[in-house]
Amino acid sequence: MRFLDGGIHNIRSINQRAMLLSWTRIASGNQIPHFDRFDPASRIHDPQKLAVWNVERSAEQIVFRAWYSGRLLNEATRAGWVGKTLVELTPEPLLDAIVSGSKECVRTCCPIYMIMRTCDSAGYPVDLERLLLPFGSNGHVEQIVASLQLISFEGTADRKEIIENFETRSKCTLLVRIHMPVMVQPEPAGKKLART
Repeated sequence: MRFLDGGIHNIRSINQRAMLLSWTRIASGNQIPHFDRFDPASRIHDPQKLAVWNVERSAEQIVFRAWYSGRLLNEATRAGWVGKTLVELTPEPLLDAIVSGSKECVRTCCPIYMIMRTCDSAGYPVDLERLLLPFGSNGHVEQIVASLQLISFEGTADRKEIIENFETRSKCTLLVRIHMPVMVQPEPAGKKLART
């Protein structure tokens, strides 16, 4: 997968922008913050839309194991996430992009933002916006906090139905690596913020 270098202006969700800025405030210099410093206010982001992955390393591979998943994520997938791996929980059509994003987050110690797209039953586009924030110590990512948002500007986004659509027909439309320090950059001309 090819990741573009980007900034906060790439993130459409106001809540995810706020989470990224909150993460930046607790990072020290060019070091990622330790997970025990993560305490976003509920007004910044709904914890029901978050997942926390522990990063398990061995000589052969990196495994991402769910430590926490919000209620809305469990409802949408009809399965409990805690204790399961990212590979176990990710539908095959999304596996390459989802796992690549997590590995890039670990490899670079950078936040990752991605947009996956499918369509609802009426044919309107529905996007899954995924922001990954790395946490750890000594330059090693030990946890990743994932913020997941479903966005539909024209149709509806019934979580259970849309998950099935993502499992059968979807594509990755944006992969962005956000380098520190994260600065609030002016919006590129001609672009408007999407509603969340």
